[in-house]
Parts: sequence; C-alpha cells; structure tokens
Amino acid sequence: MDDKILVVEDEIITAEHIKLALKNQGYQVVSLLISGEEAINKVEDTEVDLVLMDINLKGEMDGVEAAEEIWNSHSIPVIFLTAYSDEKTLQRAKITETSVKKSFGVLNKPFKEEDLHSLIEKTLHGK
Repeated sequence: MDDKILVVEDEIITAEHIKLALKNQGYQVVSLLISGEEAINKVEDTEVDLVLMDINLKGEMDGVEAAEEIWNSHSIPVIFLTAYSDEKTLQRAKITETSVKKSFGVLNKPFKEEDLHSLIEKTLHGK
C-alpha cells in the first residue's frame, strides 16, 4: 500500500501508537500534527490520501471544523478519532459524516488495529 495518511492527534503517545499501527499495516504516515490549523496548512503542500483527525485538538479550531475545511478545499476524506467529546461536538461530526457520505468516519478510542485498518480500507477503497 502506498496510501499516505496524515495523523492529527494532540496526545503525543497516542499519535505515536497510531503511527506505529499504520506503518505495521503498510501505510505511509506523512506527518503527526497537533492542531487543525497545522493540518490545513499541511494538505496545502503535501500529497495526502486520508486524514485521521482527533475531534478535540489544541488550537482555535476543533477536528470537525478542520475536517470540513480540508474536505471543502481538497476533497480529502477524514476519519475522526475520539475518546470523549461533548454531545454537541459528536452531533456535528455525525452531521459532517452524513453530509459527505463515506468520506468521513468515526472511530472511538481506544480502538483495535484491525478496526482502524478496516475503516481506512472502507473509506479509501470501499472494501
């Protein structure tokens, strides 16, 4: 697999765990970032096939806002990662997911590597 994945996760240990899991599954991790603003800037000059985005991030915007902007500007699919979030934010993520069909998904942390792999394959390749 040559799929290029951007990981946006503000908890460094979690980000490193995700990076290792992705590499073990044959994906290329283009970068580990901690804010939505960084993610938006990164996709401007880097080829990215998919973004794994935590909903709660450092910075001014949350993962849902950043994902919407990335999708609207570049049509890059996003999988939301969340351990906890308030009901309003989860509802926004679900509306975003529904509005662009399969281009968005939600994975609750902690997750199994197999579940991550399955959702990535479904999102990118319809498998």
